[in-house]
Amino acid sequence: GEDVLRENEGLVVANISSNTVSVRIRATRRELSKLSSSNIVAYVDVSKFTAEGMYNQSVSVQFPLGSNTGSISVTAMTPKSVSFNLVKTSVRSFEVSGKFTGTVAEGFAAQPLQFSPSSITLDGPESDLERVAYVWAEVSGENVSKTITASTPYKLMDADGKELKLPNVTTNPQTVSVTIPVTATKEIPLTVDLAEGGGATAENVKITCDPATITVAGDADTLAGLNKISLGTVDLSSFAQTFEDSFKIVLDNGITNVTGITSAKVTIEIVGLETRKYSVTNLSLVNTPDGKTASIVTENVEVTLRGTAQQLDSVQANNIRVVADLSGLGTTTGVFEPPARVYIDGVTGVGAIGNYTFYVRLT
Repeated sequence: GEDVLRENEGLVVANISSNTVSVRIRATRRELSKLSSSNIVAYVDVSKFTAEGMYNQSVSVQFPLGSNTGSISVTAMTPKSVSFNLVKTSVRSFEVSGKFTGTVAEGFAAQPLQFSPSSITLDGPESDLERVAYVWAEVSGENVSKTITASTPYKLMDADGKELKLPNVTTNPQTVSVTIPVTATKEIPLTVDLAEGGGATAENVKITCDPATITVAGDADTLAGLNKISLGTVDLSSFAQTFEDSFKIVLDNGITNVTGITSAKVTIEIVGLETRKYSVTNLSLVNTPDGKTASIVTENVEVTLRGTAQQLDSVQANNIRVVADLSGLGTTTGVFEPPARVYIDGVTGVGAIGNYTFYVRLT
């Protein structure tokens, strides 16, 4: 009567004083040969109850179909009655989590498990449901090299990670479908792109990334064409000798960082080049706004050039021009410090390092 009790009254049986009953039977030899502990049922009919509470009810015995019950009698039974509680049922949903306990083939990686359904509905006494912390499913496989899906049972776990046995709790559904996405993996070197300048090219630098490589996972065809990961672009004219910075490791959609390291330290050293400073007085202006008069306030600008020793020996201060662009000043008047560009006339392979400005008055 438990199904009727649950359906009609929303009640379930809990805290039964005994789950087994010992009986002594007197019967004919023929009838005794038909009986065993597996086909004799001791029961308490709870279908007529309608309210929560603690009850004590006599135990009845049912013999298998075909038995001549007129020749069978119960001479002793222990216990003769059982006590139990009837409690209201509750319904809760729990998210499914789990673990892949197998192995994958070399060059492949298992991604986070996917569950369908993603949650399990439990129906039972509130006191039982309060003990449940999560629903856990495990799936295994050996030398897996492709995505697999399996239907598997699950366990109800408490907060200490121990499995719970809750006979008064019903679950829906009984199993979950677990998908293990398996992707190819590849070790990829890290690098940076270079914006050549300041007299330096890719041939003049030593790039060090820490880590030097990371392992990624993704579609096999996609990884086949991935031979490096660029962390960003570094302007060689922005520093004189050594550059150090940290870059985030950003991957395209569909590619997973298996290593888990999210940033890399990049060091760039200039090799075989020198720097020298020059005091430049050849200052000029371009793109003066219409209707305005511009005059240079600054008398000289210190410029740092980089190149080989032989190239720098051939540079004189009068080879260097610093030209300010006034196109961004608009129609305002006053003293400004617009951006300027350095030109080296008559010498190749030499470039200026850093950013330059000088003061200009606009009237």
